[in-house]
Amino acid sequence: MPQIDVVAFLTQYIWTLIGLLLLFSFVVLIILPRIQQQLALRVQAEVSSKDYIIPVKGKSKPIVIFKTILNLDY
Repeated sequence: MPQIDVVAFLTQYIWTLIGLLLLFSFVVLIILPRIQQQLALRVQAEVSSKDYIIPVKGKSKPIVIFKTILNLDY
């Protein structure tokens, strides 16, 4: 059985680590910055649209949470 083959275990382990490292790098360098940018744009659009919308009590709490999580200062 190939799962128990001791000779191929090390190469399988190394290729698995390489694959996971590439996947992790892709997520951290490409996907997460895009998600962060979209969240920042949504927060900015929500803040700028407050001039046209009647404020509702408790509506600004998600903005504070996003700013805290993403460390947005604008």
